[in-house]
Amino acid sequence: MHALVHPAADLATPPALPAYEGAMQRERFAVIDVETTEGDPIRGRVMEVAVVAMNGAEERLRWDSLVHPRQRVPWFTKKLTGIDDSLLRGAPSFHEVLRTIETLTQDRIVVAHNARFDMTALAHEFARTGVVFERATLCTERLGRRLVPGLDHYNLGRLCRYFGIPFPIAHRALADAEATAALLARYLHAFGSAAVLEGVVPVMQARRA
Repeated sequence: MHALVHPAADLATPPALPAYEGAMQRERFAVIDVETTEGDPIRGRVMEVAVVAMNGAEERLRWDSLVHPRQRVPWFTKKLTGIDDSLLRGAPSFHEVLRTIETLTQDRIVVAHNARFDMTALAHEFARTGVVFERATLCTERLGRRLVPGLDHYNLGRLCRYFGIPFPIAHRALADAEATAALLARYLHAFGSAAVLEGVVPVMQARRA
């Protein structure tokens, strides 16, 4: 036997939107940054991750953690980030922070500067635990190229200088995520939500950056 549905009740309840469309309508973002042991996001292992959750241009919460990569940190990575083996001693494994990352990015558009790199690194770390990680994404680097044409570079430091955003520390996850969040807020204020949301990619599959 099939339950009867009153037409008026059916009309009163709109169909559920795909997660990323709902996030776009509510402007819910999760700004992320990861630091990896190598410059290749497939071979490198995540050793630090940060998330800044935003509703529109307003920050709601932030979280960051070192992550033990289960391998030694190469000297050039130590020099770039300041993260060494002693700093990672006792840090949680990726498996231990996985659920936190899932929860903080659920039903939000993941925003990153060079989003392909961060999403590739995260997708491969998730895959190593047997979990699929796919989110709608927004790349602030690509947005910068479209919204602010004519700059000599579009790295995070250059865009922060252009918009007058303080950015004293580079290549640490929380500092980079905070700067990216500030850049996103500046984009929203300067160009409007519609122009920013045009850059959303519904699903970012893991692939080489």
